[in-house]
Amino acid sequence: MCQQISDLELLRQFRQVAHLQYSRCGPAKGQGWILMSLFEHGDMTQRELAAVAQRAPATLCEQLETMEKAGLILRKKSAADKRHVEVSLTEAGIRAARETIQERQRIAARLFAPLDAAEREELYALLQKLGDAWSKSTVAGIGEGKTT
Repeated sequence: MCQQISDLELLRQFRQVAHLQYSRCGPAKGQGWILMSLFEHGDMTQRELAAVAQRAPATLCEQLETMEKAGLILRKKSAADKRHVEVSLTEAGIRAARETIQERQRIAARLFAPLDAAEREELYALLQKLGDAWSKSTVAGIGEGKTT
């Protein structure tokens, strides 16, 4: 007989595992996502980058300023529309993006090492199912106001 796991127990376990993963992403978590986004998608406007990297425009602007000072990116006004700022990787940024991707691959390999191929497929399918459902709704009112 299987013991039924409550939704709260499942949520606690989910948060614990997510926290462990998040804490192992390396020192430049925010910059890493920006570097990888630019590497994968190519040059983008700040607005496009904010959407892809899931950053608030003000937060992104601060991060880009730091990255520009470090020589990782270049920002320039768009030739087509002066209201937009285009962001591109420098050679140093490309190297940093590749290093970030390799480091995240090493971390992922360590994190998922306990799972065999079938368990990985099952976990992926379950996470995809949750993601699809959560993106289509507010999941039973979450985000519609506080409940006590």
